[in-house]
Amino acid sequence: MVKISLLALVAYVLFRVAQKPEPTASRVGGVVAVLVGIAPAVWVMAARGVLPKLVIGYGVLFFAGSVLLKWAVYIGVLSKQVYPNVSNGAKAVIQGLLSSACELGFAAIAFSLFLPKLGLWQVFGFGAGAAASEAVMASFLRNPLAGTEIGEHTTVQITNLQSGQRWLAVAVPLTDRGVATTAHIACRGLVAAGIAAGRVWPIAIAVLAFAVTDGFVMYGLMRKWEFAQPKVAARLFSMPVMATVSCVVAWHLAN
Repeated sequence: MVKISLLALVAYVLFRVAQKPEPTASRVGGVVAVLVGIAPAVWVMAARGVLPKLVIGYGVLFFAGSVLLKWAVYIGVLSKQVYPNVSNGAKAVIQGLLSSACELGFAAIAFSLFLPKLGLWQVFGFGAGAAASEAVMASFLRNPLAGTEIGEHTTVQITNLQSGQRWLAVAVPLTDRGVATTAHIACRGLVAAGIAAGRVWPIAIAVLAFAVTDGFVMYGLMRKWEFAQPKVAARLFSMPVMATVSCVVAWHLAN
């Protein structure tokens, strides 16, 4: 019954994404990206028996809390008092560290106070729940940067992707979501491993990798890199891919 319910939920989400009126690189790319974002959560519940309460409950709850805090800091402090006075590079660093501190900070609270002594696949499920939440949220909500220079630039690039090479219109959202999903899971895995063993280095690597993953992409968007071009897209994702792969390797070593 659980597996049937999960399949029905996935089918509904993909159907809604395919009908989304807002501009995306391609409908196929949008569907594939969301599938990549939610597949690990569905798989770990169906194949590894991790309880939906952990994945859809705690994973989503703590992710939502971290996002609310992040946007409160951004809207209330950074966008008005800090960002107008600093360079694009500084903005990217601050934004990356803010994302990392909020999301992994909430994960640390969860692993320390509410979910101690989780097994490997349970930690995976917690991270997968966060990844699935972001994938669905990014697909259903309007662009939060709409009306800004970054938002306008992103819209132009998406339009260029639509009229350009079909494989790139799929590859860009697929790569973006694949990196984000892997980072969500692996970084939370490192935080859990560090807390469980009382070691700092796994947590430090997670914080740095997450900050680089978010911050570097933000830097490229602020510099108005034209990611509708294959070489520029490869450059935009190069650093996040390396940071995420390093995080996966470190998580393996930490266990």
